[in-house]
Amino acid sequence: MKEENPIQELLRANRELLALYDINRLLQTPLNTEEKLYIILTSLTVDDGFGYSRAYLMLTNEQRNTLEGWLGVGPLAGDEAREIWEGVAALEEEDTGPGRKNIADLLERAPFDFKVRNFSVHVARGTGYPVQTVISRRPRLIKDSSTGKDNIHPEFASLLSSPQVAFIPLLSKKKVLGVMAVESPGGDRSIDDTRLKTLTIFGNLAAIALENSKLYHTLEDKVATLERVNRELQEAQAKILQLDRLASMGAIAAGVAHEIKNPLNSLAINLHLLKEEVPHSSKELQKLIDVVEKEATRLGETVMEFLSYSKQPKLTLAVSHPNKIIEEVVGMLEFQGEHQGIKITSNLDGRVPEMVLDEKRMKQAFLNVMINAIQAMPSGGSLSIKTGMNSKSADLIGGCHFYAEFRDNGQGIPKECMDRLFDPFFTTKEEGTGMGLSIVDSILRFHGGNVFIESASGKGTTVTLSMPAKTEFS
Repeated sequence: MKEENPIQELLRANRELLALYDINRLLQTPLNTEEKLYIILTSLTVDDGFGYSRAYLMLTNEQRNTLEGWLGVGPLAGDEAREIWEGVAALEEEDTGPGRKNIADLLERAPFDFKVRNFSVHVARGTGYPVQTVISRRPRLIKDSSTGKDNIHPEFASLLSSPQVAFIPLLSKKKVLGVMAVESPGGDRSIDDTRLKTLTIFGNLAAIALENSKLYHTLEDKVATLERVNRELQEAQAKILQLDRLASMGAIAAGVAHEIKNPLNSLAINLHLLKEEVPHSSKELQKLIDVVEKEATRLGETVMEFLSYSKQPKLTLAVSHPNKIIEEVVGMLEFQGEHQGIKITSNLDGRVPEMVLDEKRMKQAFLNVMINAIQAMPSGGSLSIKTGMNSKSADLIGGCHFYAEFRDNGQGIPKECMDRLFDPFFTTKEEGTGMGLSIVDSILRFHGGNVFIESASGKGTTVTLSMPAKTEFS
């Protein structure tokens, strides 16, 4: 290497210190790993930095035990060098800085980078550098690549175009993350022991960027896991609270049944006897008795709904076809729908099998959902019913779920009410007990299923009942 005068040496040292300062500063920015590594390699090759002709980055693949080319910065020829550096300078002048998309676009135009990314060699079977750098974990300078090619892996030697090449290990605490290689054209850009130590600093910076990236991804995974566990805990807590409410309501239900149900039965019997005693000519009195009888019946139904919700149901399981149950419920409500100007259409999937379920309770669930839909369309509308199977496999029965979707174009549900739809006694209707969806949710849960509701005020509601498609008794 030609001896530099003191001024030139100071200027060179100043450029290199400024480059190291800039690199360290950029590593503190929110740039992603690829951008940071690209900037590190670029600073080694730009004319106003270290001025080396090419820089390589190769990373170890632990699963394959290979060393693989990951990034190459530098030209294949002199004309290309000027084009690349002009492109880098133009990017740096932009207000947004050299963003990832721009950097990626620039690299796509660099044939050298493409060649480096195709490099791959097995560490255990490889010989020469850069493989030896992974094994020895030490930097190595080959001062004349033309005479020292016996020490360089043949595939890597085919990429070299400069006399000198240095190999720097990217070291973590317990392993080698990869290798950085730098070509020097010689002359005042030659690599000596001092510059090899400086390159080792660059290698440490690259290793820090890689290690931080791995830590960040590990942290992201752990945060995602914690968020998932937190959601599961919240759901479990909500279910426990729901079960606590059920238990409390179950204790109250015994008193309710004794204090209300028995007097209601007595009232119903006496009303029936009273109607027989009242002359048929007294139409006004008959009308009043009918009103009292109707309200007593409604109160009785409310008590029964309360009892049905608060007690853990004992399912009477049998093999039945959910499509046929839905058809029966549609038949029950068809007249009411026509009377209100509601068109009910069914698209029942023929692939749905017979399933093990409690037919009576599933009929109640389907009925409650459809009555809610009809009540949400007092001025008419449409109710479409669709059934099917959800499965990721070709086998529609094994390990999959049956679903029944009920879609209406009624009044919809206000957003602020969505979180309370399954709360007992919560209702948005003037007349209603607020038990319908609570009972549906309870029935589906005891079948191992779920209820999903999508709605928006004025845009209708879609209720989907989903449950495992059990075709045999377990």
